[in-house]
Amino acid sequence: MAEELLSKFRELLRKPLKKVFVCVGNELRGDDKVGIYIGRRLKRTSLKDNIILAYNTPENHIHEILERDADIVVFFDAVHVGAPAGTIIFQEISPEKPSKVSISTHSIPVETIASIIQSLSNKRVSFYIIGVEAKKLDFGNRMSEEVVCAAKTLTEMLKETVEESSKQ
Repeated sequence: MAEELLSKFRELLRKPLKKVFVCVGNELRGDDKVGIYIGRRLKRTSLKDNIILAYNTPENHIHEILERDADIVVFFDAVHVGAPAGTIIFQEISPEKPSKVSISTHSIPVETIASIIQSLSNKRVSFYIIGVEAKKLDFGNRMSEEVVCAAKTLTEMLKETVEESSKQ
């Protein structure tokens, strides 16, 4: 991940706002599992209460996300943006202007989920996606080396940033 993206993400994590991390993916489809892989690793940290394992149906977790009254919702998911496998992207999602081109690998794009959450929320919520460019999405495949490496990088950075913030 480019240092600039890391820096922006760390800045977001340090904000004293309520956050929820929605981990999306299909465990049977190779690299599409990456969001769930990240979520399971984060469940073993102090962030465990902020993690929702949404699997391949994030729309089924809209009420759970709303109940947590988060200021910031971050989706972890596999993406297809045409970058090399394992490339990490960090992008703000605009619920007011859903993108015409979905970066998600799921039938209901996270942009649409964000739009629904915002329309049902009683406050302004900021939405982000942390995506990892997928290499293999076929059923029965394991996650590719590139995607596993990116997922480990992300989870380590998250753990370090949370630990740093708790010491301040």
